[in-house]
Amino acid sequence: MVDAHQVNTIIATTVCAFFKEHPDAQIGIEEAKLLAKQIADTLNEAGLQIAALDPESSTR
Repeated sequence: MVDAHQVNTIIATTVCAFFKEHPDAQIGIEEAKLLAKQIADTLNEAGLQIAALDPESSTR
């Protein structure tokens, strides 16, 4: 099972990094965390799951 807090943190960090490159549209970390939670919840409601990659089943 994936830690929901970890998933939200990863998404929030990515959102902040995206907006860092767009100075005309800034977003704060608290807003990014709320957005991340909403994204994760919406994916879950759509039946999608975020899971860690099993290194033994990876074909890379």
